[in-house]
Amino acid sequence: MKQKLLALASALALCFSLAGCHTSTPDTVGSIGGEEISSGLYLLAQFDAYQQAAQYAGEDQDPANVKAFLKAEITPDGGEAVAVSDYVAEATQEELRRYAAVEARFAELGAELDPAYTAQADSYTDQLVENYGALYAANGIGEETIRHYEYNLAKQTALIDLVYSQDGETPLTDEELTDHLENEMLYLRYVTVPLYNTSTFAFADEDQTAEMLSLAEDAAASSTPDTFDETVAAALPGIYAVLDAELTAEDAAAQLSSSFLTRSQLTESFSEEAAATLDGLAVGDAAAVEYGATSLLIALRLDPLETLTLDALRATILSDMGAALIEADMDAAGAALSAELDQDAMSKLPASKIKMTV
Repeated sequence: MKQKLLALASALALCFSLAGCHTSTPDTVGSIGGEEISSGLYLLAQFDAYQQAAQYAGEDQDPANVKAFLKAEITPDGGEAVAVSDYVAEATQEELRRYAAVEARFAELGAELDPAYTAQADSYTDQLVENYGALYAANGIGEETIRHYEYNLAKQTALIDLVYSQDGETPLTDEELTDHLENEMLYLRYVTVPLYNTSTFAFADEDQTAEMLSLAEDAAASSTPDTFDETVAAALPGIYAVLDAELTAEDAAAQLSSSFLTRSQLTESFSEEAAATLDGLAVGDAAAVEYGATSLLIALRLDPLETLTLDALRATILSDMGAALIEADMDAAGAALSAELDQDAMSKLPASKIKMTV
């Protein structure tokens, strides 16, 4: 969602600045479900959709060449080949519908954003403008549009508690939470090992990476739930030594920690093979895998309910499970909303005018 946020933020600035510079730029492009869609919001959603499409670009495709890339075809994950222009148009509409659905649902519940949510949205908006203001301006995206979009994201997050918490409209049962915990979340005792010397920042080559992974796999294989910490801590100095790095036994032991790994994090942060290895761990099993391009992960799967209560874990589970449910709810609600969009207005804000650099 953060990638979506950055892309959307960029597009928003465009409309805001254009409104004061070109009389031909419409103030709005119509409405969805009664929610007015400003030109800025439309541009933001369109820019985000283009950024999503760019992630699927082939080696011979250059998203920086916007007009050419819009005429090309991409193949989204698990999908069929589609023209980039069609992908962008459809994704833009989907995002606008999601936005409108969130606004409608939040209003239906008579809710107000908690000050903490507002402060966080304001802070993130300020950071985006400070770091990417030039790109936003080049695309005509205004600060207030970014801020409104950030508030919308905050409202979607707030809907998790408003709908699915114990005090919500439709509380999730303990059975549902437990099932999600057991089947959609991994509780790991783990340590990460950098594939570079932390003093010289020299990265491991292919042979060194293979050697470090082999040592990590040996440590995982020889450990048990009772000896995992001791075994891994004892192995870490030798793993670091492959890159001529030093690590004391005390520092090694201090690096071990416990945390949850969600299914979405598995998909986003690990290769398909590494994700399958971790997902296939039974409680009490350990493994070592590559973690992105710069680290190894040595992990032991634990049963969180052996040491923690469901009440203690409720907020953590709800955050993951509820986010997916609300996202699905908003997608469905958005698809059902009636749209009264002005094609002439949208034609004045074509994707071909998107700027990727400044």
